[in-house]
Amino acid sequence: MTSRQQFLRKIVYLVIMAVLLGVLAYLGTPAAPSRDPQRSSPGGVLAQVREKEGLTPTQLGQLDPSGEAIKLATLGMRGVAVHILWMRAEDYKRRKDWTNLSAALEQMVKLEPHFVTVWRHQGWNLAFNVSVEFDDYRERFRWVIRGIKFLQEGIRYNEREPVLYGDVGWTYGWKIGMADESKQFRRLFMDPADPYEIHQGRPPKDNWLVGKDWYREAERLTDQGAILRTTPLIFYSHRPKFQMNYAEAIEKEGTFGETAMDAWKTGWYEFVNEFGHRELPSGYEDFPTIRLYERELLLQQARELAQQIDELAPGLREQLLAERRKELTPEEQKAYDTPAYDRTVRQVELALSAEIKMRLTHEQVARRITDSAKRKKALELARKAMELERRAQIVEHNRNIVNYDYWKRHAEVEQQPEAVAAREAMFQSLEAYHNNDHITAMELFLEAARRWQKVIEKNPDIQYDDGFVNDLSDITDRYMRIFDQLDEVFPEDFALQEIIRRRVKRRPEYQIAMEKVAAAQKAVQAGDLGQARSNLEEAFSQFHELTELVKSLKLLSDRQTINDMMHAINLYDAVMVKLGDVFPRNFVLADIIHIQCLHAPELVAIKRHTATANSILTVGVNPANLAKARAEFEQALPQAAALLKKFPHLARLSDRRTATEIAELDINYNRLLSTTGENLPVDYPLREFHEKVVPILEKEYSEPAQPETQPTSARSGSSPKT
Repeated sequence: MTSRQQFLRKIVYLVIMAVLLGVLAYLGTPAAPSRDPQRSSPGGVLAQVREKEGLTPTQLGQLDPSGEAIKLATLGMRGVAVHILWMRAEDYKRRKDWTNLSAALEQMVKLEPHFVTVWRHQGWNLAFNVSVEFDDYRERFRWVIRGIKFLQEGIRYNEREPVLYGDVGWTYGWKIGMADESKQFRRLFMDPADPYEIHQGRPPKDNWLVGKDWYREAERLTDQGAILRTTPLIFYSHRPKFQMNYAEAIEKEGTFGETAMDAWKTGWYEFVNEFGHRELPSGYEDFPTIRLYERELLLQQARELAQQIDELAPGLREQLLAERRKELTPEEQKAYDTPAYDRTVRQVELALSAEIKMRLTHEQVARRITDSAKRKKALELARKAMELERRAQIVEHNRNIVNYDYWKRHAEVEQQPEAVAAREAMFQSLEAYHNNDHITAMELFLEAARRWQKVIEKNPDIQYDDGFVNDLSDITDRYMRIFDQLDEVFPEDFALQEIIRRRVKRRPEYQIAMEKVAAAQKAVQAGDLGQARSNLEEAFSQFHELTELVKSLKLLSDRQTINDMMHAINLYDAVMVKLGDVFPRNFVLADIIHIQCLHAPELVAIKRHTATANSILTVGVNPANLAKARAEFEQALPQAAALLKKFPHLARLSDRRTATEIAELDINYNRLLSTTGENLPVDYPLREFHEKVVPILEKEYSEPAQPETQPTSARSGSSPKT
């Protein structure tokens, strides 16, 4: 290469460099504000864009001189430095080195104060992950507050980031109000002394309301144009839900009356009239924005248009529906006609198929109109109606995401005096239980159940709401410990039986069990006893799983479901009689039989007389005592015969514990007769039990338990002991 070529190349390079520097200056020159307008400069294009969009450091939040110095010291490698510090922080947390963890977090946010992810992740880390590493709930609470303060520090540098405000609100609400230690956390949070410097000199306020205030501030920022880096639908639902969580919290702690009703009313208003009326993105291109409250309004407008179509051709829609109904199978017709809340698993599938076949659009009706002028008008009406229904469908989809219908109805019901009174009775019941006044606790719970029944009578639609049904069913499951402590069962007129029954009928375990029982009945009629036995054992397995899910069934909270189980047991007993066999040793529904036997007056009398006889014989075996003990035994024997008549499957050992008590009565009475040199009377009421059942029990309890032929899924629990 000649010297001239080298010179020309250098000139080209210099020109390119000058052009690039000019472009760089044009784009990246920083703004130079000054008090003198003539000397101030708006800077380059990027500086002007940052200024316009509010992205300059001074607009994002406060500046930290020490942080700026650290940035310069990293020589443009802040991302690498933050990554290293992040890894170190995770390592310090794993090693429980809390001092170095705090230092690493401090360095990290100094380097990248506007990196929102750092604040969000590490704030969550401190409040939710680090806090649980401590045994003392006070120390856990301290770290929760540190996590909140860390997020609040992040807001100082990112004042226009709504998600940070929301994270602070979420932590105040859920971590303090819903943690396992929420009772202790809420007490510390409301401490007037404020040792953790939470309220900054202001009177203590409920954590749910504090969290709600932070969400309100986040909403204010978004309304002013701040960018919301999360799903608006879910984000805006938090504030009114926090109000309802507050209402639930104060009721759990014993605040009722007007205060509780007002809390629920406020929650309903904010959820329906504020959140429900807010314009939100729908996620669909054809209707990009929606309001959640408008579904019913849209459907009403669509119905009015459909009525206008029907007026153009009276009876046409009914005729078309009748034609389609003829295409359904009998099973589909039955499923279609059955209310949704009463359908079995199979009927749900059939009903869906039927609904597809029965689906008739307004356009299809309009096209069947013979008059051309009316048809044209009907088609236009159909187009408008279908647009309204499409928009309503999009609204419903979004409502389902936030469970809008449940929360709306929940707040409507809970603000009623009857519901507040029911909650109060339940609270008083639990207080009596904790004070070891179990009888009062049981009476108050039954009163609460009666009050809930009044709520249902006033709002009959709520008994078809799965959320409401499950809530009351779960409450009954929790309160059954009161009955358990008193060795009682739910009374036959228990007010919430229908609610328990509704939950049971919706469970697939119950539906499968009933299908297996029906199949077993057909097998018995066909003479296939082996298949009948197999079907029933599968049904028992499903019934057993049901009692694990709806625990109050173990104490007979729903007598109709118990009757269904007993019907299956009686059918199984009839099969066992024909097969010459007895119930499996670990029969899974033995507890259901046993609890009924325990509360049968016959078994109560047997226990009383047997205990008295044994007590007499313990004093001494002499003619007088033998006569007294014999009299007690002979009063118990007819009761035992009556119990066997009431539960005939006991003779096939459906409940070995109860059968064992009858066997002990039989053995002790026979032993007494042997002592006096007598034989069993001719009219001995337990003769068949003595000859056929007692030997089986004696053999079983003298040998190790053998594996059953019953399927594993239908064999759980432990065998009874003498």
